[in-house]
Amino acid sequence: MAVETGTRAGPDSFLEALRSEKVAGNEILAAWVAHVLARNGIETLFEFETWLRGLYAFLDYRHLPLNPAEGPNLIGRNFEAEIRVAGLALQECERSALELCSLGQDAKVEPRAPVETKVYGPGVLDSQSGRMLEQSTPMDSLARLIESVHDLRVAIGAFKEPPGQTFQLFLTIGRMLHRDVRNARFVDMLLNQRLRLQYDRIDNAVLSGVLRSITEEHLRRNVALVLLHLYRFLHYLNHVSRALAEDRPLRRYLVVFSLLHEQTASLCDFIKSRFLKEKCAYPELRDAADLIIHSLKMETQRVLERELPFVASEGSASKVYARFENSHGLLRNCYQSGVVVLVQALDRGVDGKSLFPSMVESQQKGQKLQTYLWDLRQELRAEVERAAGLDLDRVLDRITQFRGLLLGNLMYQDLGEFESFSESLIAAGSQAEIIGLIRKFIGYLEVLSQEVSNRSALKDVSQTAGNPEVPELTPE
Repeated sequence: MAVETGTRAGPDSFLEALRSEKVAGNEILAAWVAHVLARNGIETLFEFETWLRGLYAFLDYRHLPLNPAEGPNLIGRNFEAEIRVAGLALQECERSALELCSLGQDAKVEPRAPVETKVYGPGVLDSQSGRMLEQSTPMDSLARLIESVHDLRVAIGAFKEPPGQTFQLFLTIGRMLHRDVRNARFVDMLLNQRLRLQYDRIDNAVLSGVLRSITEEHLRRNVALVLLHLYRFLHYLNHVSRALAEDRPLRRYLVVFSLLHEQTASLCDFIKSRFLKEKCAYPELRDAADLIIHSLKMETQRVLERELPFVASEGSASKVYARFENSHGLLRNCYQSGVVVLVQALDRGVDGKSLFPSMVESQQKGQKLQTYLWDLRQELRAEVERAAGLDLDRVLDRITQFRGLLLGNLMYQDLGEFESFSESLIAAGSQAEIIGLIRKFIGYLEVLSQEVSNRSALKDVSQTAGNPEVPELTPE
């Protein structure tokens, strides 16, 4: 019903109308996602979301694949290669959006009467209500975003001369994309929902059984959220593995690795706040959380700072392929190992292949050895920090056991470094010297645990560059 001219609504009624529109918007978005699922387009929707989130991360210089030495010189650096990658990713984003539009819209999703017909007063409408007036369905938002993305690609194409490919232009493209997405009402809503039942559900009986064994509700929820995010990361990597298997052009997939770098940092903060800062009823979970954080940070840093810098401008297709293959293998192994470590902290009897059937033997051995090395690290740290003082006999006993494991599983250079440490420890003349040596050995174990993981990942990457399993977990 139209509102009479001159009627002014109070602020409370206007805010109530906006709240009502927000709820209605979420219902419309959910109905549209269900329609996309029914039309077998859910992977296209996930792909669309991946490209958009990836562009957000890539156009933030903090998540760019860069050599650490480049950091201080960004202002004067030429960003021609990175801007070209952004243009390719925008093209993929536009393509996936057009595919979503081709799926149409469920007849049940009818445009609602906009907020203007509910409450209106001169000068009251803001940008949010303006979007509601213009975009009453997800298809409206997709159409708007497609137009914006196309315009942005044309603008990027206009800056072809190297002098124009500056850091400032790179940042400007990122800000323009953010504004365009915010103005696409339902796309913005989609990106604000971090997990989604339709493509984040994990159907795995072993995983569900382990979660049901956790009696504390908040702890079970925290563990489930970590698992859901690790599986989400594997789902992102699935785009890269398909491109590797089908020998597609790869540079555009740099945005996926930027996205993984960004979301890994958020996940590490979450794990630290929920398992390390809070008191946890399971000491094993604390140790597992510590290992997962260490591994995630080390591997994402390795990929972004050592594997992928200069790939955007690399002229050799074989070198680009090798870098992507290595990066994919390192991160896939890291995420799968994170899942296994977390689950085995709750149930040691769970085998890695029951969670990831394609996990190869070398990867399983590497994951088990990495866990063993980290457990030894934790024991030595506790020994050094023990209030009653260091028990050297216990330390030497434990290290002797460790040596037995090394003989069958590690390489000659690892054993050499270990033997050197052992001799120094036995010959140490004071408690302070012994503690100093143990602290160095703890650092050695941290590095060695990652090397073990890397070796098992790289050895079999060519055999497992297909589809990583993304398996009942339901996002909260």
